[in-house]
Amino acid sequence: MRLKPVYATDPGLVDQPLTDVPSPWAPKKGIHLYHFPLSLDSQKVRQGLEEIGIDWQSHVILLPAQQQFSPSYARINARCVVPTLVIDGRVTTDSVNILAHLADRFGVAKNCFTTAEHEKEDINYWIDKAASLFIEALTYGDIEGVKKPFPLGNVSEQGRYHQNKIELLSRLIEKYQHDETLKHAYEKKRAVIEATHEAIVTPSQLAAIVESTKAELSDLEQQLGEGPFDSGGWLASDALSLADIQWGVVLYRLRWLGLEPLLWKGESRITSYADRVIARESFQRGIIQWSKVGRNVILPMLQHRLFSLFSRDSAL
Repeated sequence: MRLKPVYATDPGLVDQPLTDVPSPWAPKKGIHLYHFPLSLDSQKVRQGLEEIGIDWQSHVILLPAQQQFSPSYARINARCVVPTLVIDGRVTTDSVNILAHLADRFGVAKNCFTTAEHEKEDINYWIDKAASLFIEALTYGDIEGVKKPFPLGNVSEQGRYHQNKIELLSRLIEKYQHDETLKHAYEKKRAVIEATHEAIVTPSQLAAIVESTKAELSDLEQQLGEGPFDSGGWLASDALSLADIQWGVVLYRLRWLGLEPLLWKGESRITSYADRVIARESFQRGIIQWSKVGRNVILPMLQHRLFSLFSRDSAL
């Protein structure tokens, strides 16, 4: 029974994340982020960029239009996921890896994410805990008594959203069977989505994922009561760390999904902690401002569809 995402449990099934790897397909100058406004991992990296305070160029990848599978993007990030960070033509992938890379490169100079050496083990422990939550299953699975917000309520359809991806990837594998790079990328991504799809559409697995998430949040509540947060610090350190970037966005997503009453008590340390992270200016700029669905998702999708009508090149 799968209770955690493939990327956290099956390293043999996915390509290892890239760190500062040169790519002939990526922009040669500047800091670029390929992302989607509502993507959980994109939200984490956008907050990290805003917290550090560096200028970056936005490249929105429309997940509802399956642009993450386009050949031009798959050549930059063979995992076919967002986000992807590019700095002067060099590619870094995976949100945990991207944030660590940003902290290493800019943290000291920007006086950001500078934590004590003795705190690093705890920080990494809580980063890994957040990354291992099966948020995709909770986002797209049909959970009894929970009504998902727009636009999620219209896309899951008992796993149809993921089944459509599997069918598209099968067509792309056939289309690019003579291009080993793309064929390999699409085959691996199809295997990941198939494993995820099974968890989403199997009621017993989804119920177990909910219970597993409750247990992780119980651990979080205990840590908030016993760790630095209880004396004015943060989750695993006195100063804001990458663990807080990970967990703040996760808690915001679970609230948005309507899962807070199911997973933790309203009057709890988790609620106080989430409110404190969400109130940060970096969170407001990196997540809240990008969460306006009409402007940042629906309008770009309409523009994409209009463009697709007049351009055969826009088709995958």
